[in-house]
Amino acid sequence: MQIILVGGGKVGAALCRSLVEENHDVILIEQKESVLKHLTKRYDIMGLLGNGANHKILEQADIQECDIFIAMTDKDEVNMIAAVLAKQMGAKDTIVRVRNPEYSNTYFKERNFLGFSLVVNPELLTARYIANSIDFPNAKSVEHFVNGRVMLMEFSISAESNLTHLTISQFRKKFGNIVICAIQRQGDILIPDGENQILPGDRIFVTGNRVEMALFHNFVKRKLIKNMMIIGAGRIGYYLLYLLHSTKVNLKVIERDEAHAQWLSQEFPQLNIVVGDGTAKDVLLEESAASYDAVATLTGVDEENIIASLFLEKLGVQKNITKVNRTSLLEIIDHDFVSSSIVTPKSIAADAVMHFIRGRDNAQDSNLDALHHIANGRIETLQFEIREKNKMAGQQLSSIRLKDNVLIAAIIRKGRTIYPTGEDVLEVGDKIVVITMLKNITHIYDLMKRSRNE
Repeated sequence: MQIILVGGGKVGAALCRSLVEENHDVILIEQKESVLKHLTKRYDIMGLLGNGANHKILEQADIQECDIFIAMTDKDEVNMIAAVLAKQMGAKDTIVRVRNPEYSNTYFKERNFLGFSLVVNPELLTARYIANSIDFPNAKSVEHFVNGRVMLMEFSISAESNLTHLTISQFRKKFGNIVICAIQRQGDILIPDGENQILPGDRIFVTGNRVEMALFHNFVKRKLIKNMMIIGAGRIGYYLLYLLHSTKVNLKVIERDEAHAQWLSQEFPQLNIVVGDGTAKDVLLEESAASYDAVATLTGVDEENIIASLFLEKLGVQKNITKVNRTSLLEIIDHDFVSSSIVTPKSIAADAVMHFIRGRDNAQDSNLDALHHIANGRIETLQFEIREKNKMAGQQLSSIRLKDNVLIAAIIRKGRTIYPTGEDVLEVGDKIVVITMLKNITHIYDLMKRSRNE
């Protein structure tokens, strides 16, 4: 597809990479010449230097031929004006990044009076991701499918765990409909068969319905988040407070900026707010950080978040949530960051955009309903709907020639969740959850081996 992207910041750069990997024709519009040169050279894409809300620049970018226009600058108003203008000039779909809480109202959400195809708020998406993880504190990550009916959780396996040395077959017999769909071991990823064992140091990715996953979560180790500390109350912190302030979780915020802390106290009068540097050792000790069930470190500096979380882990905090936007750092810290749940806003936002784009790419016989990346982006988790013309409908799973490293983890049929064997048959209307190490899956047929006649 012909895609015009305005803004080459963190999210924009992540999108450049994903769009090029999926063979889209990309034109990047960026006002900073150094950023434009770096990204166009790195990803071999076309670039225009200038303002994406300028009609002359859009004309140069052949906006009338544009399938999807994406505005991802750091200025909400520029994104909105650019998208409205692009739509008027011929762009078929428009995606905008809108981050300001003041724009999170019904006119932008339900009424969508500006006609955007998709509104992406990276900070709100990240806050929702964190809020999900608070419900299941033993899990390092939590994803939802089929409106929450099916869940995918990541767990670290310690040497003391009573899951160690179980084979996948033994695990399935013990836990019934809970399925281990992937294992990360010493940097490698595998989609296991029945003979694979769970070993100390593994990270296992487990799927099941919400009730059974909640029971399994508590079997691993019963833990509740009763009190939580948030370090750094920027936009993610604000949205997280909005999501959690009416729950039973007791919250404390440490915010460095005094004026912002005062504003927060007006927005959330019952909140316990401390002015100070939440990444400093003496402040953390003074505020009894070790007594909290969970700490979310959300400052704007990745390195400070990492160092503070490592210190909090030494203090004994069981649930550390750490914001890291520079994904190159994850390659360094991955194996040592034992108890931290890493959140990467740019990746969460890029996934939301790519889900929309892949959905526009789909044929009539299937529909991509959800897309998530796990294991630092090395595994794709997808949700498809089987439609009437789909050639997989009516076939037993054992007869469908799936590619290697593809697992159909669940089938949802008329509200009922099925954890399939080879004897199960796909039906029109089924929603299927797929786990795969294949990249850039756009269509359900991308999961199948080609027949000799093709």
